[in-house]
Amino acid sequence: MKKLFFIILIPLILSCQDKQSKNPPITNSNPVNVTEKNLLSSYEKYVRHFPKEPIYYVYVDHEQCFFDILVNDIPAFQYFEDGGMMSPFILNNYIARSGKQKITYRLYPQTERERGEGFKELTPYTRFNLTLYSRDNADSVTSFDKQVKLVEHTDLKKADGKTFIAAGKPYYEYTIEFDATVPYNDIANLSSAQDLRKMDKKELEKKTVEAYNYLRDIIIDKKKDEYFPLVFNSDLRYVQSNYYSKAELKETAADDLFYFNTPSFKLEPIENYAMKIYGDGKLVCLEHTSNDLRLKGRSSLWGKYDAKEGGVRVRFLRILLYMPNDKDTFEVW
Repeated sequence: MKKLFFIILIPLILSCQDKQSKNPPITNSNPVNVTEKNLLSSYEKYVRHFPKEPIYYVYVDHEQCFFDILVNDIPAFQYFEDGGMMSPFILNNYIARSGKQKITYRLYPQTERERGEGFKELTPYTRFNLTLYSRDNADSVTSFDKQVKLVEHTDLKKADGKTFIAAGKPYYEYTIEFDATVPYNDIANLSSAQDLRKMDKKELEKKTVEAYNYLRDIIIDKKKDEYFPLVFNSDLRYVQSNYYSKAELKETAADDLFYFNTPSFKLEPIENYAMKIYGDGKLVCLEHTSNDLRLKGRSSLWGKYDAKEGGVRVRFLRILLYMPNDKDTFEVW
């Protein structure tokens, strides 16, 4: 009996060791061991402030179109809503360092959100105008009074000077360049990341799906102290590039706990997705392929929860992954 017992046990031990020795699909290179307890203090330790803190932001004036905006080939904003967008959105999170930057907008025909009914093509009256501004965040009193207009882009017209240049087409894309000066250096340095376009596509997709499910399981299992180290550098880049105050850092740390402290929040399965590569080949993600415009192009890592005001709401976790040159595992950008 003892002999038989050991014959059975040894393979089990080896199998367990093999499982433990396998690298997880997402790892981190944080400057500090991050946990729920030291999350806020870690933000406060590493976020720096500068004599000048340039903020770059754009206003959009559009009609009869939906749109995506990418900054340096990274998804920054999408608008698939009825009506116009009145508020600006900030670009700093997508600006890694000083120098030449790119803003790319992609236009789609305006359709009804759920059933996809509406225009099938961009119309002659499609309009998309973009204005880029900069202001100094360090000047909290008069920064908006002193904002500087850097770019004023008016959409292109056909020879008649009135008709939108891409009228009759299902898609239109245009890129604008501008110079930016920022005092910080990006934590997640994509210049030393692998070009994922050179990987076998099926193998890359397999790794990406595995990584998404790995992060999903961590959230479902409420493993806070495994989650925060994986996303810390990503969150740190965001709060640093936006020069967050201590009060804003406190709000961010509290919001990070939403997925764990909201009993009704439930993540959906990873399905109906398409793998997309961004960041000039350095970033990969999974996006919904649904024709429902509430989901189309959104992150495949998402969940539903009961809102305090009533009804059901959703949250999308936009996870972009990159692979440093010296690693065979992803990190969260």
